[in-house]
Amino acid sequence: MRLAQHSSHQVDYSKSLNFIFNNKRYKGYEGDTLASALLANDSFLFARSFKYGRKRGLMAAGVEEPNALVSLEIGGRYTPNLKATEITLYDGLSAVSASNPNAFDMRAFIKPLHRFMPAGFYYKTFIKQKVWAKVEDSIRAFSGFSKAPTEEDVDVYDHIFHHAEVVVIGGGAAGISAALEVLNNSEKERVILVDERSQLGGELFNEFSSDEAAMTWHKDSVNRLLSFSNKDSERFTLLTQSTAYAWHDQNFIEVLETITTAESLTSSESQKARKIVHRIRAKEVILATGAHERPMLFEANDLTNIMLSQSVRRYLHEYGVISGKKVVIYGNNDSIYSTAKDLHVNDIECIVVDVRSSEKPIEIISELKDSGVKVLQGYSIVKALGSHRVKGVEIKQTMLQGNSWQVFGDTETLSCDLLATSGGFNPVVHLDCHNGAKTYFDEVSQSFLPQQDRDNREVCGAVAGAGAWQDAIIDAKNKAQFTLNALGVVSKLTQEILSENYSNFFNVSQFFTPKEILNMPKVFLDLQNDVTTLDVALSIREGYRSIEHIKRYTAMGFGTDQGKTGNINGIAVAAELLEIPMSEVGTTTFRPAYTGVDFGAMAGREIGDFFDPQRYTTIHDSHVASGAEFEVVGQWYRPWYYPKTGENMHQAVHRECLAARTSLGMMDASTLGKIDVQGSDAREFLSRVYTNAWMKLAPGSCRYGLMCNEKGMIIDDGVSACINNNHFIMTTTTGGAASVYSALEMWLQTEWSDLDVHLNSVTDQYSTVAVVGPNARKLMKLLCQDVDFERENFKFMQWRQGTVCGVDARIMRISFSGELAYEINVEANYGRYIWDQVAITGEQWNITPYGTESMHVLRAEKGYIIVGQDTDGSMTPMDVNMSWILAKDKSFSYVGRRSFSISALCTEDRLQLVGLMTKDSSTVLPEGANAIDNKGKSIGYVTSSYFSPILNRSIAMAQIKGGLSKIGETVLVKIVQKKQGLKEIPCEISSSVFYDIEGEKVDGND
Repeated sequence: MRLAQHSSHQVDYSKSLNFIFNNKRYKGYEGDTLASALLANDSFLFARSFKYGRKRGLMAAGVEEPNALVSLEIGGRYTPNLKATEITLYDGLSAVSASNPNAFDMRAFIKPLHRFMPAGFYYKTFIKQKVWAKVEDSIRAFSGFSKAPTEEDVDVYDHIFHHAEVVVIGGGAAGISAALEVLNNSEKERVILVDERSQLGGELFNEFSSDEAAMTWHKDSVNRLLSFSNKDSERFTLLTQSTAYAWHDQNFIEVLETITTAESLTSSESQKARKIVHRIRAKEVILATGAHERPMLFEANDLTNIMLSQSVRRYLHEYGVISGKKVVIYGNNDSIYSTAKDLHVNDIECIVVDVRSSEKPIEIISELKDSGVKVLQGYSIVKALGSHRVKGVEIKQTMLQGNSWQVFGDTETLSCDLLATSGGFNPVVHLDCHNGAKTYFDEVSQSFLPQQDRDNREVCGAVAGAGAWQDAIIDAKNKAQFTLNALGVVSKLTQEILSENYSNFFNVSQFFTPKEILNMPKVFLDLQNDVTTLDVALSIREGYRSIEHIKRYTAMGFGTDQGKTGNINGIAVAAELLEIPMSEVGTTTFRPAYTGVDFGAMAGREIGDFFDPQRYTTIHDSHVASGAEFEVVGQWYRPWYYPKTGENMHQAVHRECLAARTSLGMMDASTLGKIDVQGSDAREFLSRVYTNAWMKLAPGSCRYGLMCNEKGMIIDDGVSACINNNHFIMTTTTGGAASVYSALEMWLQTEWSDLDVHLNSVTDQYSTVAVVGPNARKLMKLLCQDVDFERENFKFMQWRQGTVCGVDARIMRISFSGELAYEINVEANYGRYIWDQVAITGEQWNITPYGTESMHVLRAEKGYIIVGQDTDGSMTPMDVNMSWILAKDKSFSYVGRRSFSISALCTEDRLQLVGLMTKDSSTVLPEGANAIDNKGKSIGYVTSSYFSPILNRSIAMAQIKGGLSKIGETVLVKIVQKKQGLKEIPCEISSSVFYDIEGEKVDGND
């Protein structure tokens, strides 16, 4: 309910908003969250739990909320698994529960079977993949999470990059104080302050009603802070509604800013970015991330309206909302009395249950008792009562004996409709641990604190153990002084004294984990994943001792809240059951992201064409007009095959291949990488990056080259043409163009800077039309009259300058098919014209365009490798039977040469590239299929496999262990058939050259 005449620093009661939740209409106000607005409307059920389908309500008020997962909006603005506590209310908002608590749920229906589904149930039951495959879809449908989006996200996301001297993370009292200290004591240093809430102040708002000094300090400090932004925006940047979700090495921080949730859905204004990822590089970081309250443990502690004590205060002060009229406040520290005082002041009936004894008199307790508030010290709650919403609690007397809690005596019952609990505070150390920092357990504050000494960062406030807001301010100033000193801004440090009990201001007792309660059913640790204390006990009984193993066995902390409220309690339970200290158990690993990050925000504007640009050759329109199907290779849209009416791919490829072999074909080869290499040391440079010799290649000639990395592994190949003694044109594979260019520049700039060589990528500057087949020479004579195409005058692996159809061209006689072939290279803008002229002139020989699929078949028939398909980054030239390309007399070693002397690269049992001929010539092996020997042991796999039209049989290339010495032997290749299952295909190991073994076709038929 909403309190009458409540004065809020967050909510504007003059601006009402309408919204829909689970198909019901509600009213809220500007400044509300979806969670606070629903509580104000007495709507308490938010979702069902992941495993058991138990109805759940709110537990917290911020990012630590485990239960209230909702799906926001529909269509292109649908967003799954958002926390209702983080959604700022706007007019027209529409949301549904991730798992509707008001709908029928099978998980709740099978409640009697829950006892048979403990931790590890899925691991044990579905250990056999066949069983899991049959039930996977049904089980996944039971999950308590939102459905995945099915429509394209229509919102816009941005990325912004920053550099700053200091980044302060956390906008509570400590964060504000630290930022002010740096700004006030420096002149040029840039400061970025990041906070996940919409207003600076954090938990300080809870103190305003009882401490006027807190309100005054907050107002003055925020105004002073904002003045820096007004007068000098370059020095101070404030990011609110922004969560620092990842902290990487060298102080690289990623921040997700929420600009709007879905307001643009109803706004007539132009669309703006919904969220922005800020990527920040900082010299120094100050963490003021605060602490999360942890709940107490008792049976049925997941009932609706069991909340964290400080969250109850936050809803009360910031939103004027309370979800009950009769409240029990339960905990093990002094903060519960502040909650009780705030409730009592607002005329809300409450009872305090404190597990600690009444040995030490506390002033606030006396005040509460005098005002009529019932306080029970030395009592604990053992069970919450109610079916879905809490209706009461059972309590017993409690005593700390040595290091163990004891629960004893008769059970008493207290009625209530809201239970607020506080088991202490967990410093938010997540970010600090993202790049390797460790935590340590502090016995005084009963919490895991961040590593004390660390370069280029300071921690202050609650995350450092300072509980009172006054101490947080002082601690932040002191830590900011260290930061200024590290920046060289101040040399003399000024340090103020903290209060005597600053490290345990709330007098938190040790974790309340009596075994009498831990052994009860339904004592939940992780409310989202339904992990109980009995699950932890089971994992320990089954042999797990590491908290990392316990986490994975039980799924504790796997949810969207990443165990923010449950994991530390889980560690305490494990420590109690293992009978070892908390410090010895340690924590699980904290990894990015701290909170959920939208995929759209990660991508930013780098989507569609911006993510993976679509590259087209200048001949593309002609391919489209010819009915080509395309495949993407290195971002290029290359013709895959050219089907005629009624043809499938195999029929089209069969026709294209026979045309190239028997008459005339043409192919667009423009996408091959082309690098212009110039300089007086160009020959020497090519000799160093290629394995073969280049020093004597004459102008007008071409040469095939193989390129290796430092480890001796093949990374690329291609043909390079010698234009003159100081000028070469290198070609690379289509997919390897960018990586090869980068590698060459790396060698030039880092290792061979003395060489006079300059590189320029000219891939886009040239179009290449390949004319292939026995009639290629006849066609070229018609297309170009100023070049002598006779065999003896224009030999294989030579090039000539000429005029093709009136266009200046560089014509290369090279072949990737084994047939007589010419490649016509012209300026890119003439590409389509030359293609069309070639097609028209070649009609008398029934010239046929062919695509990449036919190209693969033609090259495989000749045993030509494709780097990246027939090689996998672990193959040397010797492995592909190309030892002939390794020069032995170079004055300067080439890249990879030294690695060839490593004995492991010279063994006979390495995977080697060979051919495979199936005994049944009609069977085409699937690429990737495993080859096995007669003992059933895997000895390799198929890399390329096709049906050869010219040979009228299947052919394949494969990597086989010791394959070059096994030619003529038989191996079995395992394939999977849809109906018959696994089948073994007998194959003969052969040479990888299947067609025109002597290489006679390259000169043509005349």
